[in-house]
Amino acid sequence: MSITLRTLSIRAKLLWIVLALLIIPWMGYYYVLEMKQFLVQGQKNALLLTANGVATVLNDRAELFNPETGVPEVLGNENDLYAYELDNLIQLDGKLGDWESIQQFANFYTGDELFICSSDYDPDSFSLKNIIGHYQQYLYALFVIDDDKLVYRDLERQSLDTSDQIRMLVQLPNETLEHYLLVANEPGRMSIFLVDEQWKLPLKGNDVTAFTAELAETEWGYQIELRIPRDVIGYRSRVGFFAVDVDSEKTREISTVLSTSPQISGAEPTQILLISPELIKILKGLDQPQSRIWILDNLQRVRAVVGGLSPAVAPESTAKEQNNWATRLIQNIQGYIDTLLKRPPIQFTDVSTEVIHRPDKIFTTILKGTPKVEERLSLDQKAQIIVAGYPIKSGQEILGAVIVEQSSHTILGLQYQLLRSLTLVTILVFLFILLILFLFAWRLTVRIRRLYNTTEKAITPEGRVIEDRIPSRIYPADELGNLGRSITNMLKRLSGYTRYLEGMPDTLAHELNNPLNVVSSSLEILETDVPNIGQNKHMQRARNGVNRLRIILTNLTEAANLEEAMRNEIKKPVDLPGLISEFVDGYRSSYPEHKFLLQTKKSSLVVNCSPDYLAQMLDKLIDNAIQFSKPGTPIIVSTIKNKNHAEITVLNEGPKLPEKIADRLFDPMVSYGKTNAKHSHLGLGLFVVRLIAEYHQGTSWAENMPDNQGVAVTVSIPITHSNPSTVVHK
Repeated sequence: MSITLRTLSIRAKLLWIVLALLIIPWMGYYYVLEMKQFLVQGQKNALLLTANGVATVLNDRAELFNPETGVPEVLGNENDLYAYELDNLIQLDGKLGDWESIQQFANFYTGDELFICSSDYDPDSFSLKNIIGHYQQYLYALFVIDDDKLVYRDLERQSLDTSDQIRMLVQLPNETLEHYLLVANEPGRMSIFLVDEQWKLPLKGNDVTAFTAELAETEWGYQIELRIPRDVIGYRSRVGFFAVDVDSEKTREISTVLSTSPQISGAEPTQILLISPELIKILKGLDQPQSRIWILDNLQRVRAVVGGLSPAVAPESTAKEQNNWATRLIQNIQGYIDTLLKRPPIQFTDVSTEVIHRPDKIFTTILKGTPKVEERLSLDQKAQIIVAGYPIKSGQEILGAVIVEQSSHTILGLQYQLLRSLTLVTILVFLFILLILFLFAWRLTVRIRRLYNTTEKAITPEGRVIEDRIPSRIYPADELGNLGRSITNMLKRLSGYTRYLEGMPDTLAHELNNPLNVVSSSLEILETDVPNIGQNKHMQRARNGVNRLRIILTNLTEAANLEEAMRNEIKKPVDLPGLISEFVDGYRSSYPEHKFLLQTKKSSLVVNCSPDYLAQMLDKLIDNAIQFSKPGTPIIVSTIKNKNHAEITVLNEGPKLPEKIADRLFDPMVSYGKTNAKHSHLGLGLFVVRLIAEYHQGTSWAENMPDNQGVAVTVSIPITHSNPSTVVHK
């Protein structure tokens, strides 16, 4: 991993630095999540504290839970009637204006069972809408009946069940059943009779005056308003209503009976449930925004409820929108953020405030005397509801429980806004930092590349300094500028040292030629004065040493002066295979002890070159092959065409090139192998080959043969497409 990072560019490293900064928004996101948990826990504690406060207000007030002031003690089944609180007194005039506040809670009946009718039943012929309310000491019942034919009571008939009627079944606390029949012979005040179990004959001669009912005809049928004193329907009493339809005035037979308390037998009345008014008054003073407070008795029956869970809607911004590119960019980014983040739903569905019984498990725990707070999902699984409850006590007795509910939408909305703002700010900051770092990296890499190119051009591939300073505009006053100034100083010192080395061969040749001439002339005089001394081995060694010194000086001056000499040389087209063939013939005569093989094609390969320098280059290649070839093995010289280049290769069998020297073989003063008394290895022969090849816009290289049985040195020169008549055949 560390090696990979080291090989990255500066831009890539700066990008990694930017990516490393992502830990900052991650920490912000983690902080927002932690803050959400903290706020939810704070909300739980606040709701539990609210529930405790409400419970404290209601403690030791058993009268608020008296069945006579609220819900009757004995509950009926799930179809019990619910009496809603009215805002005003009901005038028994057959009009619906007084019922406007609770009309939305009406129940509809179209068959023998609640909301169920048989396949052959026509709801347009007879159906019932019923609602019950209470105001002060009275209960009120409204019956809106759709009837295709209204049949009034016939006063001449003794039986009372021969007309359209309302039956009221009352079960007293001693479980005695009383049957009341509401009939009318015309619109207006109705007659109410206490009748027998068959609903036919009155038990008393006069009608009942405790109840009051009014009938009014409508376009679709008729409607009845009924007033019942609350002291008549005690807290242990039960009541049921039945709407009876008679369609024929002749037969007076009952065609349909609709019950507001549908039981299997149809004979048992249902319970009328009343909210505790005093509890409602107390809770209205304790109501909180977006909260719902429930009061339950010790049987988990709802005694009072106030408030709602609807989340607060954030006000829309009224600021004038700016139609510029920055605003549009931010709006587009916010749009993408909204697709990534989960926005809490604005509306959700939960338990209705109209329920009369809450059998939730948490309420069972609270009614055992243990305060509790927990989270639950709404009915549609869209919202998280926090529920906190506290028991209401009177001494050691548990009267009921206070339940405070509140959705976590406020916190989720706050979390969403924070995440949205955090993400937006993070993206904008990152774009800004990325732009700044990109500009910085681009500027830095441009300066480094410029310094690199200038430095590369200051020194030739062979190490010669051609420019001894870096332009001052490349290195201003900073760390990179200090590096440029340091390179300038280094180039100046290296340039002076290079000039010294370039002049050294001429200086050595000049200084050593005089002593060599003295030694050479002294040896000649010694041979003249002393006969037969020329056969002395010491004399021969001395002459060999003088010859080697002269060869060394010649090689030094040759390499030093070759480039300058080639500048004035004129190139001309030459047929390379013919030229190489002539050179090889000469080598065969000069080196009869070695075998030379020539491999060329008869096709013409024309190159633009200097024949003299090409001959000097081939001499160096042949001399190198002779020195390192195995005795008795041939030296192969070949010319081939490779695309637009002619390649001259000299191959000899012998020791292979070491790997660490193969890449530097054509550099000056680089050699390998053993020296002897006749040959010197200054490492200048192949350096001369490279200079001549580069002079001809070519290249040179050496490589071991695939079988490691020899070395091949190759020079590649571009082919010249010229007129064959102008080619020089040497």
